[in-house]
Amino acid sequence: MAVDNRVGPYRILRLINRGGQGSVYLGYDERLHRRVAVKIYRQPARRADRKRLLREAQLVASIQSPKVVQIHDVIESSEHLALIMEYVPGCDLEEFLAAVRPSLATVLTIGADIAGALAVARQQHIVHGDLKAGNILIAESGRVKLTDFGIAGSTQESQPRQMAAASPSALSPEQYLGKPLDLRSDLFALGCLLYRMLSGEQPFMRGGQLDTRLLLEQAPRPLEELVASELPVPGELVELISDLLQKDPEDRPANTQRVRQVLRRVSREIPLAATNSLLQEARPCFRVELADDIPPQVPGDLGREGRSRSALSGGALTFRHRLPLLGWPARLAAVLGLVVAVGVPMVIALQHRETFVHIDEPLLRLSGDIDLPREVSSRWLVEEVKLALNEQLGALHFTGPVGATRSKTLYASDSGDNPPPEPEEQLQIALRCAGGLCVFAINREHAAQHDYQQGVLLPDMPISQWRDIVRDTTIGLYQ
Repeated sequence: MAVDNRVGPYRILRLINRGGQGSVYLGYDERLHRRVAVKIYRQPARRADRKRLLREAQLVASIQSPKVVQIHDVIESSEHLALIMEYVPGCDLEEFLAAVRPSLATVLTIGADIAGALAVARQQHIVHGDLKAGNILIAESGRVKLTDFGIAGSTQESQPRQMAAASPSALSPEQYLGKPLDLRSDLFALGCLLYRMLSGEQPFMRGGQLDTRLLLEQAPRPLEELVASELPVPGELVELISDLLQKDPEDRPANTQRVRQVLRRVSREIPLAATNSLLQEARPCFRVELADDIPPQVPGDLGREGRSRSALSGGALTFRHRLPLLGWPARLAAVLGLVVAVGVPMVIALQHRETFVHIDEPLLRLSGDIDLPREVSSRWLVEEVKLALNEQLGALHFTGPVGATRSKTLYASDSGDNPPPEPEEQLQIALRCAGGLCVFAINREHAAQHDYQQGVLLPDMPISQWRDIVRDTTIGLYQ
């Protein structure tokens, strides 16, 4: 096989990992000056299968969340397909569990982040299908990201296809039997991960092999028999894992809401000094970035003839590069087409009704010598809350003293000023810090109801953890 050190416009630096579905390389985007991860698949022989693989890659690229590894580009050639992904320094969960017996706080952090990633995928009607430890990345921020939706499928297909076999440790009973999958299959795999992290054993593996009779007919050994006495597991968490591992999908939680609620409640019972444990436990397992790693040997056809097929490849960047290659009539037609493609959705969007949300001036009370991340401010809190709300409520119009949406006059009459509609949602935000501990609180008033959520933060947490906790606490108001 001819080899090269480029995949389309991306320069390959070294091999990161070689797996059953494809090899992953560290690459460099010289246009945007950033490192990327490049996963290379061999194209299937049948044209229909190649189209399906490309469609799945573009489907996964539609997921936008800090809990999921982002796909920047899709490069296709006659023989191979490459996913250009966000590069996450650190290690994967498989490497971590091979070296460390995680604390309860770490297990809860990992479980909550995975559940959050599954919730985002569900919003896009995507099933992961291979939720194993090797597909969970522990980042330098001390949080985890879900990756490798290599056999992902859409739950909106009119005839849900039978997905390819996952890794034995991530198989659900219905997947083993070749039945269509949904989120509950991913929740079964999450239950397997939680069971393994707490007990050190795979629930349905024996001697390194999948025990199909155990998977299909029998319950795994009770966690209480396997967990060390120095790691007491709350009964509510044991019950949750038991529900996740039910044979019949109908007997499992229908979504991630209960999963995340239980993990949050159990986390609140852990002493605050132990809650920031994942980064400390995982750091010794992080990859060492060495210049003399394995030399890259990637397929040469991707460097010579690879072309971008990402969901964004029809956008302004590709348009700008292709326009000079066209004749004047084709250029005029292309420009008019772009105006229609952009203008019509904008007109339709302007006609959609917005939800009015009022956010009061955030209350900040800092006692003593508190050194917060430099980004944290009233405006930062409001902006993070707004981003979280956009995920839950769609089109929004914000009012308030901080971060209000700019008004746009779409129609003016001579009858006088038209006052803005009364806000349907009113939010009060507070951040109180004292004694080396911060509490973020948010109160929601809507339809004569009041909801309240709070999250605990530590001043020395990285800003990424602050962002996740603020957003998760906000989203908790709507679950």
